[in-house]
Amino acid sequence: MKKSIITIITMMLCISTYAQLSPFDENAPVGWASIGKECTGSNNQNPVVVSTEEELRAALQGCKGGKASKTIYISGEIFLGEKLRYDGVQNCTIYGLPGSLLYNYNHSDVADANPGFYCQKWDNCIIRNVTIKGPGAYDISGCDNISLVTSTNIWIDHCDLQDGMDGNLDAKDGADNITISWCKFAYYIAPWARPGESDDHRCSSMWGSSNSRDEEGDLNSTFVNCWWYHGCGQRCPRIRYGNVHIANCLWENGTEDDPAQYCVGIGHGADLYIENSDFTHTVLKTGQSDMRGHNKYYLTEKKVYELTIKGCIGEADAQEQGAGNTHGFYNPYDDSNYKCKVYPASLVKDILTDPETGAGATLDENLLETRGNSNYGNYTPTAIKGIASNDDAQVVGIQYYNVNGARIASPQEGVNIMEFQMSDGTKRVSKIRK
Repeated sequence: MKKSIITIITMMLCISTYAQLSPFDENAPVGWASIGKECTGSNNQNPVVVSTEEELRAALQGCKGGKASKTIYISGEIFLGEKLRYDGVQNCTIYGLPGSLLYNYNHSDVADANPGFYCQKWDNCIIRNVTIKGPGAYDISGCDNISLVTSTNIWIDHCDLQDGMDGNLDAKDGADNITISWCKFAYYIAPWARPGESDDHRCSSMWGSSNSRDEEGDLNSTFVNCWWYHGCGQRCPRIRYGNVHIANCLWENGTEDDPAQYCVGIGHGADLYIENSDFTHTVLKTGQSDMRGHNKYYLTEKKVYELTIKGCIGEADAQEQGAGNTHGFYNPYDDSNYKCKVYPASLVKDILTDPETGAGATLDENLLETRGNSNYGNYTPTAIKGIASNDDAQVVGIQYYNVNGARIASPQEGVNIMEFQMSDGTKRVSKIRK
């Protein structure tokens, strides 16, 4: 046993393969997530691979209240009976291995029956390459696939968020310093309806929960290289308060057979800067708003907002303010510490819809090899490569997984993922190519 493990480790050290990332993917928390302090997540500390609901809940429990930094790798498909709520998580990275999935397709009147993360008072946390599939939109004030509540310095990257009961990804109650990058949002399940409520609540992302709840100065966020796909009828995103930068995003949320209500909703207190994005591939309902949200609910003369549109296709450059607005026009680049590279809007569709390097959970097991760039220097995000810490723990056992996260008896042809059981009780993960 000892000899075979040494042989495998030697093979691993001799292999030099690298993930393919889009040349436009900065592989770092650009924008607001790293303003004020760098968003580093777990910094590769305390890795654990989870393949059941019980293991995932135990791992998050260990992070609750900032108890410890932890790197959580989700393997395989995990059914979640209800939301994952663990308050006060700090310095944590959650990464979905290729083919992994959190899901619950069961239609239910239980508002918490959604397979997502309720992130309350989380700080310095990263969620990458995670796929979440909910039971479909149902207007009962249910859960989102991801809810950011009073959470700060959050980076959500390359996630695929589908069919959230209430929304796919929402933020509220003083959440701040957030970057959403390379994520894909969609609704594939027909919406559920309850008498007296909305019969089509396919509302993807709501930023700020109420006009009356003053969140001035919070909800500062960056959406970059995001893709709102079929079924997202509205809130892509819908913004209240906050300085929000939307760049190189794509809307395909409406079709001839299923038109959308609008793309970006602009609400009370919103300060938006929308640049180099593509609005030409959505179909809106006749008589509904254009992407600016011009209808009786989202914008009236009493709403305070301001908006800059620059370099987009499908919408001309513009600047406008709502009555009563006292702010100057928001421009993220006025802050010299703000880093976010953008490219021409004409390239957005081809880049984001690339099935190997585009938006969504398209990253492979080598995905986080540091790229290094002038903006982020030697920043190295959490990854499978390099998660072993420098200590004296010895390998006492090993298990193998294929790239889809399924356990296998021995390495197969191609790339294999290895989980090492260490003498100190921890687990470490790496990969080999046979």
